[in-house]
Amino acid sequence: MKEKPILPPSLPERLETAERGEELVAMAAARQEPLTRWHFCGLDLCGETLREIRFEQCLFEGCRFTGADLRAASFVDCRLKNCEFSAVRAGKAYFLRCQLQGVKALAASLPDCRLAYVRLEGCNFTEANFTGASVENVRLEECDFSAASLSEWRHKGLSLARSKFFRTSFFKTPLAGLDFTDSELEGVVVSDAAAELKGATVNVRQAAELARLLGVTVR
Repeated sequence: MKEKPILPPSLPERLETAERGEELVAMAAARQEPLTRWHFCGLDLCGETLREIRFEQCLFEGCRFTGADLRAASFVDCRLKNCEFSAVRAGKAYFLRCQLQGVKALAASLPDCRLAYVRLEGCNFTEANFTGASVENVRLEECDFSAASLSEWRHKGLSLARSKFFRTSFFKTPLAGLDFTDSELEGVVVSDAAAELKGATVNVRQAAELARLLGVTVR
């Protein structure tokens, strides 16, 4: 089946530069108003409480959200470049038509989040928690999901390339239709019967590694 292209975020040619971005975001959060068509550069929102905040058609460059509370936050038609999301709490967050490039999100907590028409490029999600995520038309490219939880995913139109899945949990996530051949797949966590692996495409080396989950020795 031919992979459907994921279109870039719909951003206007000109965005308003947020000179005092922290104040702007704090005000929008307090008033529960969306932030639309802003360019944020070097924004520092570490540890801030931003539940249910909504960003629309925004560009984030070099921004820091470390440890922030982004539960039920929404990013629609946004591009995030070289931003820091480590240790964020973003359960039920929503990303629609977004592009994340060089995002670092170590140990980020995003259970039950939703991603639709999203492209992730060169992102580090080591030890991140994506349990129960809903994923539709998403592309993972050169991303690191080592020791991350991708358990109980509901996915459609998911594709991946040149990514790392070391000790990644796919517990109760069906992998049928996914091609891991140019990615790194090792020590993954699945159920005892390894039913999650049925229908996945792997290379010979990966097949030998996965055979051990079934108690099979490949010589």
